[in-house]
Amino acid sequence: MTIAEISHRLNHLQFNSDVINLYEEPHRFYHTLTHIEEVMKQLQEADLLKHDELFLAAVFHDIIYNPQSATNEEDSAEYFLQSAKTSGLTDAQKDHIRQLILDTKTHKASVPLSEEFIKADLAIFEAPFDKLIQYEKQIFKEFQFVDYKIYKEKRVEALQHFNANGKLNHLISYVNSVEPNIGVFAGSFNPFHKGHYNVLQKAEKLFDKVIIAFGKNPEKGERSWDIPKTLAYRQQEEYNGLVTDFVDSLGYEVTIVRGLRNSTDFQYEQNQYRYIQELKPDIKIVNVFCDKEFEHISSSGIRTLEKYNKHQGYLLH
Repeated sequence: MTIAEISHRLNHLQFNSDVINLYEEPHRFYHTLTHIEEVMKQLQEADLLKHDELFLAAVFHDIIYNPQSATNEEDSAEYFLQSAKTSGLTDAQKDHIRQLILDTKTHKASVPLSEEFIKADLAIFEAPFDKLIQYEKQIFKEFQFVDYKIYKEKRVEALQHFNANGKLNHLISYVNSVEPNIGVFAGSFNPFHKGHYNVLQKAEKLFDKVIIAFGKNPEKGERSWDIPKTLAYRQQEEYNGLVTDFVDSLGYEVTIVRGLRNSTDFQYEQNQYRYIQELKPDIKIVNVFCDKEFEHISSSGIRTLEKYNKHQGYLLH
């Protein structure tokens, strides 16, 4: 079932088809419209998509997804009930769909059709190994705000929960042995502005994840700007002292990312690199130039413009 077909059926059932736009939130990598299409495919192959309850449960079961929240299923069920107020569904149908959604939290069937729905939702675990690797990378991105050492432990624990017959042994071995390519974008970031974000986005195409490290620079004083909400789903750390000491404290291999605006920045960073190299000879550093439209933006310039209330256009929100 295509997205257009899903939208058409939602409209037919008197639901606002715009709700599926929530699946395009930037912090989603696995829990996206592609996942909804896959669930629909599984239900269709089992000749179960004729049930409106299953169709709507598929659409709404991940409609609210915040990887930092423990109440996604409850929030999705409530969102469904609010959206269903103007539909033609009976109260019994609404309650059934609500419970189908809630059952995806425990993966234990409590109502009719729930067992089939849970099976469709977890169909990824029956996929070939190459698709499981892709799935794992997507989950890793959704939980990139978690430190790698903690993620690895909790992820193996979660996969073991679904490994009753040993079908996930290879995936668990992969998670245990893989060494993700992690970058560290370090700076005082006072504030973290659009130029920094441009560098971060480029770095994220090179690395599996990028840690944003807010360092305290004695020459620049305390950071006085709030961290933009745009960064909420990325790992953020604060450190005092040398970036080499911070990198060592992580306990796993990373690459330092440095943002460059122009040749002047390059000369400065080249000098800094020599110091860092002497302190940590095995360090890896990647320099990333920002796009031309951001090369004039600096945190000090924004702080100056703030005095005249002309700074807002350069800030990341």
